[in-house]
Amino acid sequence: MNKEKPTYFLDSTTLIHAIDKEAEYQEECLNIINKAAKGLINAATSLETLEEALFILSKLTSLQTAIRVTRDYLKLQKIKKYEMSQITFENSLKLLEITPLKRPKDAINVATMLEHNIAKIISEDEDYDKIDLVERVHPKDIENTKPPDKPKHNSDG
Repeated sequence: MNKEKPTYFLDSTTLIHAIDKEAEYQEECLNIINKAAKGLINAATSLETLEEALFILSKLTSLQTAIRVTRDYLKLQKIKKYEMSQITFENSLKLLEITPLKRPKDAINVATMLEHNIAKIISEDEDYDKIDLVERVHPKDIENTKPPDKPKHNSDG
């Protein structure tokens, strides 16, 4: 990962909407996954987030498609995947008690982010805006990081 760029945590909505052609921000989410896969942005997620994406994709598509997509995500080596420790889980329980977060999966994401010093999460979920511990970035707000065009060589002497 490029240490100069911030690392973004990929929420399940980003992973799911990259695949869901009916999603409003499907193109933006797919673009984010492609940028992360190429190392153009630093990205991480957790195995718990991938499990949530697997579950939801199995309902939106088919179990076979969800498994294939999840395996593809696992193969993306430039996207760091974190496992949940007992400490992370205990911290997520504390977050549920002391913050406005109501969904355990959101608290697990925030606990994972705090444990690994990740300040920003790419998500459409506005619940992350209710806490000051992390900054939510909407998929449509990720800057265009396309590589610059190669200069054209002029063959006229």
